[in-house]
Amino acid sequence: MILKQPGIKYVFLPVVFWLMLHGSPLYAQKTTGIKGWIVTDNDKPAAFVKMFLRRSNRTTLTNRNGFFLLTDLPAGNDTLIIISHGTALRERSILIKKGTLLNLDTIRLISEAIKLQTVKVNGRVSHSYLNKNSFFGEKTEALIVDIPQAISTVSKELIHDKMELTLKDALNDVAGVNQYSGFDEYTIRGFKAENARDIDGLRGYSTTYTSTILVNIERIEVIKGPTATLYGNCDPGGTINMVTKKPLDTSRAAIDIYRGAWNHFRVQGDMTGPLNKSKTLLYRINAGYDNTNSFINQTFAKSYELAPSFSFIPNDKFRVNFNFSVSNIHTVLNQGQPGYEEDNNLNSTPINLTLTQPGDYLRETDVASVISASYKINKNLIFSMGYLNYITRENVAAHGLNNYITPDSVSLYYTTWAYHTVTNTLTNYLTYKFKTGKASHVVLAGYDYVRSSVNLNQQYYELPDQFGPGSGIVGTLSLGSPQYFQMPVNTYRLSDYNSDESDVNSNIYHTQGVYLQDQANVGKVKLLGSLREEFYKADDGSGLNERVFLPRIGIVYPLMPKLNGYASYNKGFDPFEASTSIQVFDAPFKPLTSQLLETGLKGGFFNDRLFASAALYQLKVQNVAVNANNISDPNLFVQQGENRSRGFEVEATGYILSNLSVNFNYANCLAIVSKSDIASQIGSVVENAPRNTSSSWIKYTFSNGVLKGLGISAGHSQVGARNTLDPAIKLPGYLVINGGVRYGLQRYRFALNMNNITNKTYWQGAYNNINKWPGAPRNCMFNLGYSF
Repeated sequence: MILKQPGIKYVFLPVVFWLMLHGSPLYAQKTTGIKGWIVTDNDKPAAFVKMFLRRSNRTTLTNRNGFFLLTDLPAGNDTLIIISHGTALRERSILIKKGTLLNLDTIRLISEAIKLQTVKVNGRVSHSYLNKNSFFGEKTEALIVDIPQAISTVSKELIHDKMELTLKDALNDVAGVNQYSGFDEYTIRGFKAENARDIDGLRGYSTTYTSTILVNIERIEVIKGPTATLYGNCDPGGTINMVTKKPLDTSRAAIDIYRGAWNHFRVQGDMTGPLNKSKTLLYRINAGYDNTNSFINQTFAKSYELAPSFSFIPNDKFRVNFNFSVSNIHTVLNQGQPGYEEDNNLNSTPINLTLTQPGDYLRETDVASVISASYKINKNLIFSMGYLNYITRENVAAHGLNNYITPDSVSLYYTTWAYHTVTNTLTNYLTYKFKTGKASHVVLAGYDYVRSSVNLNQQYYELPDQFGPGSGIVGTLSLGSPQYFQMPVNTYRLSDYNSDESDVNSNIYHTQGVYLQDQANVGKVKLLGSLREEFYKADDGSGLNERVFLPRIGIVYPLMPKLNGYASYNKGFDPFEASTSIQVFDAPFKPLTSQLLETGLKGGFFNDRLFASAALYQLKVQNVAVNANNISDPNLFVQQGENRSRGFEVEATGYILSNLSVNFNYANCLAIVSKSDIASQIGSVVENAPRNTSSSWIKYTFSNGVLKGLGISAGHSQVGARNTLDPAIKLPGYLVINGGVRYGLQRYRFALNMNNITNKTYWQGAYNNINKWPGAPRNCMFNLGYSF
């Protein structure tokens, strides 16, 4: 009864704690471990707080009364890290002696309100799938639960456990996202995402044909729906932001070596720490190398990345971070699995079939330089800036399908291109805190500038003596019995032939915008209002010059402790619409506009260890290009259409127990043509937009007994049936089962993952019968890791 009386239980608990640690025979046994009691800064028990021992790689949680006990630990020096949201990170060096239960007594946490940060310069310490904060949603650090828009995250821990190498791999873990094709193209909430990925909230550039490797990525964020108010022109379905790893103020290092199917070899390392005693200058270096063949004929990939990062924090007013990354890939242009002419059977040709010939190549180098800084002018006013310079050098030589000779044989074209781009992105903004009556405000005012310049030089070749002048043909290939040999490319001659199916659309543009945002707290209710004026100009001779206003409003309201409801309206703008087929317009192209209506729930469960969200939305996109259905001009398109997607999404990520981590998502989306001058198109489902998608990954680690240190993982990836750009070609849905085992022994980690355990044949995406991309058959990957 005493324990139920307010104010008395917190006096009584230390007595119980003292008896347990000093007087109980249970704890008098000779064991090697640590014990203690964690309380908050007002001396209340800190229940279910996560702790991590860095050297021995052991984790545990306090019980509901704040007590913890870890036994069977290796003797020696170690560092105890206490991770509790809303409090300052605690690290404590300890010496564990063999046969001794080290008593750490009472550890008091210090409350740390979420600081008004606009530039991320310190790395993330947590070792969990769970990520609660985001800079991307509002340009200031905020709890995701307090942002009135759906935001999905994929942490580096989940990426590591699933042994994912590229962005294309990791986005399978996000609700409402699936592959549009085998290139770096995605469908988000039913709409194709074609804009460049953001790096730390700054727009880079995407050449489409390669997918970013994740050597230096801390986490991936996908904000669903338009983000135009803060970031300018954007994809209507959502924007992908890659958050880079930042330096830590404690020294640590790790190396991982991988071996897998198709002679796959990968090695990557991560090293970080302070460069001076005062810890005002920090560094981090990430590097990786990957070399693999493929189940697809003539397909391989060799890539590397080197990514140093430095942070300078001389005082509590000024902070600056510099990130640099150079990556290179040598591979081939994978144009997918071609099928027989007028044969809609996806299995008519084997999934390893390709048009690629020996000697074909795709070589790309990407260099990203990012500088971000903030200065606290006074306690209420902060100035922040960010600048990204992104350079791409892509050179391609590829054979492709020119035409069908017979139903099972084709003629080949040959093309080369040099695709060089330079993108400069600059953002500057002020953040000001103030109060009006009972309302507190965080007002953000800023200016953005983005310019991309492209230098594209593409050539086509032919063998005129053999196939005729202007044919654009350099050879033939039997799809039924393909023979691959070194083609005589040195004898090819330039051709006037131009295959628009594989042409690379170039664009040169600059855009700038000014914006104002107010985040207001009125009691427990949070209000968000934003307005942006965007000035877009294309420098390609089209004369396109746009000026648009982009509003955003939202509300977050608490329904109960740890559970918020939200609602928002958002408008988007995108002057581009990529296409993989010829499009001729009878009038100047109009930018796409979009409107999002969304409502949902966000909350923390299992004592805030599991973050879960549910979203219900409607997204409309105007000025969608639709075919004019003109028999005399089949490539004529008009912009009088509207597409609409409606759906809901559910996500959950975190850890239910200290040794049980989960990541789960499900999305239901119906994306259709809602308006069109062509009556037959109204109501049709948009291409590569499945109705249902889901994925999961669950990891359980044994923490006691003879199996201690052993972990098992299981998960799945599911995508429903999809239409393609060819009405006759439909992709079936699929369910892929994955799993793994792992074992941790002090600083060593051993893991084995198996993907597509049932050896399911499936297709990730397709344009048509010529360009369809199968998923990988059953394969495995082994990992050996060591932490310093």
